[in-house]
Amino acid sequence: MSSVRPRIFRAVAAILLFFSAACAPLSGCSGPAAPPVPRAKEGALSWNRRGLAAEERGDAEGAIYAFREALKINRSVEDAEGAAVALLNLARVHRLKGEPVPARERIDEALLLVAPDSPLFPEAAFEKAKVSLAAGDLPAAREWARKAALAETGPSRGRMLNLLARVDFLGGAEEEARVCAAEALAANRGAGARAEEANSLRLLGDVSAAGGDRKGAERLYLEALAIDKEIAESRKIAVDLMALGAAAAAGGETERALAFYGRAAEVSRNGDDPEGADAALREMERLKGGPSR
Repeated sequence: MSSVRPRIFRAVAAILLFFSAACAPLSGCSGPAAPPVPRAKEGALSWNRRGLAAEERGDAEGAIYAFREALKINRSVEDAEGAAVALLNLARVHRLKGEPVPARERIDEALLLVAPDSPLFPEAAFEKAKVSLAAGDLPAAREWARKAALAETGPSRGRMLNLLARVDFLGGAEEEARVCAAEALAANRGAGARAEEANSLRLLGDVSAAGGDRKGAERLYLEALAIDKEIAESRKIAVDLMALGAAAAAGGETERALAFYGRAAEVSRNGDDPEGADAALREMERLKGGPSR
């Protein structure tokens, strides 16, 4: 069975909360009792929850099956927004599995069902940007990331600005990326979004490194690392250590670079990320000029 590794999907949480708010009756509130939730909508919500649980434990095929069941139920009662949520979830899982065609098809279907003023639109635009980025289409990724950031006014705005900054950086627009990442950093700090705050710091570090400010980049990477260690994000810790290794190597500090890469390899190896461990070992081999064990 195919699978994706377990991750913390903050966008998923927002989607599920949206769906739950749309489907669940209010309780503990004054006023008339809310009408009961129709059985079909309860069923769709249940399948979405199963899909999210499967995704969290790395069972991509189980997630796809559950989200398809949710989609089938929502389509059977012409619940457009419910169908859009299921399609959005499907697009994300296919993208993470490295399946660009079904990912693009599902997110395009979802966007046909979501009005620009819908609370779901920022998440749909965000996923469209991610799908476009995965396909290497930077102009489309920037267009949709910008739409997502403009539409989102809540605590997820910093996450969407981070994506826009990343796209700008990959496209060579380093100053635009710096400004956007700084705005994202302020938004994430204001929202208490620690993981996204670390992402903002790492992006700013990348921009500094690209501009030749090695010391500034190192300071930013160390700030990101401190947060990622605080929230115990193993893969991001490894990414921070790899970035610190690259910064040290660029400054001719070979021993420090090797130490950072060694730590990254150890973190990745113990975090069940063999590809990350191999990448760190390759950098060590390159610096040493011979095989690294």
